[in-house]
Amino acid sequence: MKFNVVSGNQSVSPSPVGDTMAQIKELVSSSPVFLFMKGTPEMPQCGFSARVCKVLDSWNVPYKAFNVFSDENIRQGIKDYANWPTIPQLYINQEFVGGCDIVEEMSESGELIELFNAAYPDLKITPPPPPAQVKHVQPEEAVQILKDYPESQILDVRTYEEWEMVHLDNSIFLDQSKVGEILSSWDRNTPLIVLCHIGTQRSAQAAHFFTTEGFQQVYHVTGGIDAWAVSVDPTLPRY
Repeated sequence: MKFNVVSGNQSVSPSPVGDTMAQIKELVSSSPVFLFMKGTPEMPQCGFSARVCKVLDSWNVPYKAFNVFSDENIRQGIKDYANWPTIPQLYINQEFVGGCDIVEEMSESGELIELFNAAYPDLKITPPPPPAQVKHVQPEEAVQILKDYPESQILDVRTYEEWEMVHLDNSIFLDQSKVGEILSSWDRNTPLIVLCHIGTQRSAQAAHFFTTEGFQQVYHVTGGIDAWAVSVDPTLPRY
């Protein structure tokens, strides 16, 4: 039998297994920062694992991870090893740190920097920037942002039926596949202009979501495409 260790930045060769506790100890000692998770860093299979990966990625530290779905013995064994009933589990310098909530709290408080500095004394560890604040703008202001920052992207969060009815020529219809593409490949400094029909809950929530994902310039269009039709482009149909 073999187990596979995966990493957020490199592939790691499989290692032979023996006693479960010995296997776990070997895994934990294989990297200064090690994560037991469901899925892989590239494709987490639970929200809590994804959140811990997000924290580690935000600190830009090297780490290795093990997909507990690949070995049931290890999946059960780490609960006894750490005396902790849930997964994910993060280890730094072979010491158990905690699960998702604890890791997020320590990241927000800045406590992780001491652990990361001890784990990687030769690396310059810097805290991730705090989440940006959504900026609420009128349609006319959004037009000026598009002029000042040509790389800006307009994200339309309405339903596809609404989109077919009327949309801005240079906007992007936001569905789940597009969200995945944005999160996986877009520069976090890309200015995002988010709108819906009348600029209420749908677009406000979407704008906030993108700030929590690290985007630094997120604008919410007050009044949505309806206000855009009134103050910017009266040729747009209203509904």
